[in-house]
Amino acid sequence: MRNILNIKNMKKLVQQFLREPARTSHKILILGAFAALCGTVVLVQQGWNSAPTVASTRGSATGLSVLGDSAKLTKQQKFFLPVAEQLLVQGADAGFVKQVLNDTNLAFYEKLTKINIATHPPEPKPLPATPPKKRVNPYEYAYNDLAMKKASEFLLANDSLLSAAEQMYRVPKEAITSIMWIETRFGDFLGDYHVSSVYMSYAMATQPKFLQKNKDRLKADFSAYYEKQMQAKVEAGKELTAQDTADVLTKWAVIEEKMMEKAQKKASWAIGELIALQQMRKISPIPIQQLRGSWAGAFGLSQFIPSSYVKLAVDGNGDGKINLFDVRDAAHSVGHYLSNAGWGASKKARHRAVYNYNHSDDYVNAVLGLCTRLEKKSPELAKELAKMAVNRTAEKN
Repeated sequence: MRNILNIKNMKKLVQQFLREPARTSHKILILGAFAALCGTVVLVQQGWNSAPTVASTRGSATGLSVLGDSAKLTKQQKFFLPVAEQLLVQGADAGFVKQVLNDTNLAFYEKLTKINIATHPPEPKPLPATPPKKRVNPYEYAYNDLAMKKASEFLLANDSLLSAAEQMYRVPKEAITSIMWIETRFGDFLGDYHVSSVYMSYAMATQPKFLQKNKDRLKADFSAYYEKQMQAKVEAGKELTAQDTADVLTKWAVIEEKMMEKAQKKASWAIGELIALQQMRKISPIPIQQLRGSWAGAFGLSQFIPSSYVKLAVDGNGDGKINLFDVRDAAHSVGHYLSNAGWGASKKARHRAVYNYNHSDDYVNAVLGLCTRLEKKSPELAKELAKMAVNRTAEKN
């Protein structure tokens, strides 16, 4: 098969396009896209923001001064120096930055720097031989019979705690229970990612090495698709014009810009969460270097990220500390979070509040589905609680 998108063909077509009347800005965009597809690192586009991106510097004097003698830095410390620099720029305490970089648990999770973008329209799929199965909610486990059994047991075992949280935050104890089951199965699945490392890794997304890896992966997918599109046109007896190639290059320029924007957004968010971790140092009973959780950096029975902990986590047992690995603090924190997110009597208000917790309609449907089933079972659970109270009284007597 002839390679329609090879560099020689594209160069001829782009040169032809540039001889035709067009806006200068459009021509610059095309040249930039062509340079990008040919392997140039810098996107040449009119109006592109050339300011340094988050974590785009390497081993600046400020970052090195925090750690002392650069000759004694470990490979890991040198690797994360760009993030350390950005933390200091954002006002992080030098002692905190040094603590994070000196943490022996510090690790790099490269998969967290991956940027996902659709590079082309979805390709039509052949009709299946048999009718497709009904779509399964990925959270279906959350409101099956086992979930009902475990959630009911949790409600019975923690009734006084959950009722207190319900009264204080005007959020049903069934909703609090549903969140805690779906997030961690009441603490059975807490995650084993080192939280500081998660955000340090996300913050590396704007480093040239990882930008280039993302670009190469996206470019391969993009080129394969449009190669087939152009080849199909040629095989159909149609002429491949300079405008065709210009259109493809423009599409690539847009994709690369989106990639840069997403990488910047991811890294900026991570820096913000690291700043929140610094604030947690003063109030968390668990040292931040010992925190482990999900791939998103969420931790505890309630799976809060650091910024949510700082803003919305509460002391549920009155010991003056906020420990989200303690069921009492976690339950009250979930109630406070949902209340702050606008939980109300209407379906719309409930959906909005839970969606704020996790931006997934499937997640929301799972939480509210389990909550509804538990609410319907409430009279039965109330009888069970009454029976348990009678038994306790009899045992005392």
